[in-house]
Amino acid sequence: MKETKQSLSELWALLRNKEHQFGLNKLTLIERDVLQAIMHLKGSSNVISLEKVLKNCPHPRATFFRCLKKLRINNIVSIVKDNEDGRKSFIKVSQKFST
Repeated sequence: MKETKQSLSELWALLRNKEHQFGLNKLTLIERDVLQAIMHLKGSSNVISLEKVLKNCPHPRATFFRCLKKLRINNIVSIVKDNEDGRKSFIKVSQKFST
């Protein structure tokens, strides 16, 4: 059990270190959660539908859009309009955070 606690502690420290390296430490936990949801749902693709993220995000709509605004201000994500249907929007994650 002690080994598991030590491993979790080391993993937590590594996560916080990486967040600091990428500048994510200035985001709130909810903003990080929204970013994590976007990253998870987009998978290996370049962009993800705003509608899909809204459907799968556990946070209220207003909270989601406040977080999205801050992510846009910090150049972590950008919004891209669909070429065919201007009403559809996609979220694009900065190359810095894409794998």
